Amino acid sequence: MRSEGERGINPASLPYAMLVLVMALLLSLFSWSARAQADPDLKALVDHLKFVIPDETALVDPHRFERFVAQYQKRASAAGLHDIDRQTAYVLVAVYTSGKGIEQREFKQLMAHPPTAPDEFSDAMIGLPQSVYDSGAPLWENDAYAKAR
Repeated sequence: MRSEGERGINPASLPYAMLVLVMALLLSLFSWSARAQADPDLKALVDHLKFVIPDETALVDPHRFERFVAQYQKRASAAGLHDIDRQTAYVLVAVYTSGKGIEQREFKQLMAHPPTAPDEFSDAMIGLPQSVYDSGAPLWENDAYAKAR
């Protein structure tokens, strides 16, 4: 027969351990929402994208969408795009290609020295070859991001 110390988990502490585990899981599930709420720039960009392409964003899991937008917003900022309009254009390319358009040579060349004037930036984005936009499936068609059907 085992002594008290050799039994492992005390059955009386099991409900407490389960409660702690469930709380940790819930916190991890909602941490991205909390981060978006804590980061007003991210929240503004997510809300703006939902306004610009509401039907498409409705097909994407909201938590995964926030994580995706956060990732590409950081990349847009690293490229010198600090205003919401140019960040939106950058992230839209990522959303419409599941991130693959951002990796295209022509896109990278543009982002090496992006125009600062909104009209010039818009013209440059429109002038990207179709191959940039055809490089990947839209986020809502990507099983890793789409809502369960």
